[in-house]
Amino acid sequence: MRHLFVLILLVVFPNPVLGQSVQIFIDSDVNQNGQVSLALTIKNTGSKPVFHIQPMFHFHHSMSMMTVIRELGPRQSITFENDKHPPVLRVGKYPISAMVKYKSLFEGGESKTILHTDSFYFKEPVKSQVGGSIQSSGSPASSNLRVMIQNHSDSLKNVRMMLLLPPGMVAEKFNGMMGLTLRGNDKKSFDVTVKRGGDLDEDRFPVRLMVEYGEMLKHYSVEIRGVMQFSPSWYSAKYLPHFTALVVLGLIWIGFYFRFYNSPLNKKGNTNA
Repeated sequence: MRHLFVLILLVVFPNPVLGQSVQIFIDSDVNQNGQVSLALTIKNTGSKPVFHIQPMFHFHHSMSMMTVIRELGPRQSITFENDKHPPVLRVGKYPISAMVKYKSLFEGGESKTILHTDSFYFKEPVKSQVGGSIQSSGSPASSNLRVMIQNHSDSLKNVRMMLLLPPGMVAEKFNGMMGLTLRGNDKKSFDVTVKRGGDLDEDRFPVRLMVEYGEMLKHYSVEIRGVMQFSPSWYSAKYLPHFTALVVLGLIWIGFYFRFYNSPLNKKGNTNA
């Protein structure tokens, strides 16, 4: 029985505990003049090569693309340097994000996207008084994000927000930067619909909302994390083999159950009891 249960798990949920085989790291350096130098390290921690690795940096309202890597072998890593970040002028905390898209096979295969966020300080650390949350629900073609932003201080905040999405996906009514005014201890919510795009095969994607504002000659930022959910297309070719196997295994299970229940030995045991 235990072996049959394990077999069902492996068929229906292949590689259930395996995460992304690619990891990314951001190194940042800021001098006294506000010049920012960035380094992005991509490492393949898996046992198989990955292909068509496309790295990019996100900062403020811009995106900086880097060279596409044809292949990255097992345990190999590569580091890119980037000096495209605009100089920072205000003391405080600044967000920085990197996104890497890759494929599991050279031709075809699954497309994966990794989103990594970090931050750096210019001269001194500051703590944001703005927070929030992201909740998601969706269909196979689109996902609805319910975003909540809250001001935890007594002073007014004029915030700027940037929504980071996987390549090929488009957010309706949220292009680039979006502004919002929060009065003291104010809380606001809004919905964002994201249309699925590209050749990505997953149904769950990390999503980041970068929130920034300036106050008293200082710069504040906070990252609100969430998961963008698309409901899977159960009828698609991607899931059909798994559910076919589940139905077959279910029928086998039922067959074993009734065979044991109606067997002469089982009936004899029940009679003796």
